[in-house]
Amino acid sequence: MSYGSTPPPPPPPPGGYPPPPAGGGYYQDPSITGFGQLAAWPQRALGYLVDVALYIPGYLIVMIGAAMNSGRGNSLLVLLGYLVILGVAIWNRWLKGGQGQTLGRKVAGVTLLNAQGQPLGAGMAFVRDLCHMVDSLICYIGWLFPLWDAKRQTIADKILNTTVVVVPK
Repeated sequence: MSYGSTPPPPPPPPGGYPPPPAGGGYYQDPSITGFGQLAAWPQRALGYLVDVALYIPGYLIVMIGAAMNSGRGNSLLVLLGYLVILGVAIWNRWLKGGQGQTLGRKVAGVTLLNAQGQPLGAGMAFVRDLCHMVDSLICYIGWLFPLWDAKRQTIADKILNTTVVVVPK
């Protein structure tokens, strides 16, 4: 060994993970996914926040409609606002999300894949959004699962065996 070189890292303990890489960060077992690096929780959260922000115009229309006519509300505007919200959900969360990337995931540089490394499809993207109710029902703890889970999955991801991986933006 020459002067100034560092010794090689110790071998991993039997049945466990090796120590974290130098400089911090997560160790990622390559056997977990063969489809790319798992997305970190902040990336996933950014993607979701961008997706939720797309509903703001619809909610504004609902609020304007509810505030019109001296508190009685304008049911046509309220209905229009909810139709805008539903249209955004269908287009972004289920159609685009079923192809792997919603607008938010594209901004965050991540994509959603099934166990075979393929996009889910619109129907399963809808089912995944329904499964996210479980993440929310337990005091929103399910949304935090990627912080400590080895596969960085929410409960909805575990139910459908999906993963979120990093892709080039």
